[in-house]
Amino acid sequence: MLKNSHSLGWTSKALATISMLMLLSAFPAFAGIQGSPHDLSQTAFSDGEICNVCHTPHNANSGSQVPLWNHEISIATYKLYSSPTMDVVAGQPQPGGVSRMCLSCHDGTIAIDSYGGDSGAITITGKPNLGVDLSNDHPIGIQWAHQTQSAGSLSCLSCHVLKYNPETMMYELVDPVGGELRFFDRKIECPSCHDVHNSQVMDVKLLRKPLAGSQLCLHCHPS
Repeated sequence: MLKNSHSLGWTSKALATISMLMLLSAFPAFAGIQGSPHDLSQTAFSDGEICNVCHTPHNANSGSQVPLWNHEISIATYKLYSSPTMDVVAGQPQPGGVSRMCLSCHDGTIAIDSYGGDSGAITITGKPNLGVDLSNDHPIGIQWAHQTQSAGSLSCLSCHVLKYNPETMMYELVDPVGGELRFFDRKIECPSCHDVHNSQVMDVKLLRKPLAGSQLCLHCHPS
């Protein structure tokens, strides 16, 4: 009798565990690079892997600000956006940090399959190829100063909080509520508006906030 009760108890737990695993496996991953435009696992050059085109657990590029970076880094010089309304035109640097990681595929000067120390031959095409002329694109790599303020006169920490991001290994300024848009080392970078790892974002541009009603723009540029 005791043996049967013990056996029944173990079986119930096992069935419960199996049922839970089956239930979880019925749902796709809620968020992540899998299934996103940056999921290159279906390409011939990725060996069926998702992460290794950009990241590697061994022999990573030590000169990158992105963890375990595996892709060749662009050294292109870019033509940058300028406007008489900008306070930072004179000191606007060439893109660096995480933005240059994005441009390593998206400026068209380096092949997508140039990773792991190998030089590839497949360059990005169409609209995703931004080229080296970024004069018609939003400024990147600049310190954020609100449009209604002189450069450096506003304390960012009066509206935002510093939060450590283990992915970039840097402290980032984020919105206290939600943190949809991010700053990297107190600068606006490509991932400030785009979430490169998320397949559940607003549209194919991997935006962190929707364009409807100019929500993305108005987050930093209130009317």
